[in-house]
Amino acid sequence: MLNFLCEAGNVGWTIALGVLIALMVVYLILGTINRKKNQEQVTKMLSELKAGDKVVTNAGIYGEIVSQKETNMGRVVTIKTGEESGKPSYITVNSQVILGIDQKQDLLLDENGNVIEPEEAKKDVLKGTEKVEEKKEEEKPQEEPKEEVKEETEKKEKKASKKNNFQKDIKKAK
Repeated sequence: MLNFLCEAGNVGWTIALGVLIALMVVYLILGTINRKKNQEQVTKMLSELKAGDKVVTNAGIYGEIVSQKETNMGRVVTIKTGEESGKPSYITVNSQVILGIDQKQDLLLDENGNVIEPEEAKKDVLKGTEKVEEKKEEEKPQEEPKEEVKEETEKKEKKASKKNNFQKDIKKAK
């Protein structure tokens, strides 16, 4: 069979087949290395879990670890998933279904409703505080009204109150 592959017309096919086999071997080796690395990370994360950690499961359940214990089936974790009408709800699962530590963050939106990165939001906040500080510096406290202006306003207020009292007296007389 080796003679058949090495004949003059089949040399191109032989090279293509050799390259294909080499690529498959490289793909399998790299895939194995990546799988081992990922498995080590998951094992490390699962071994470092402790009560109080917020986690998410493969099923998409978010919660907080309440307790852990070893069983003959592996490590079992009790997760507090929330509270409804004052009563907490719990779920007990095998630790292998924990996908990872919950790292969700609230989305930050700009005035148009577009999602912005936290770093950009910090910059915008800093720019806003600089503008406010500049405005405060520009605004000067108003001067106290002069004595004459105060006296005039007091006189006007007295006249207005006398007029109101006079009108009330007229209405009572009628």
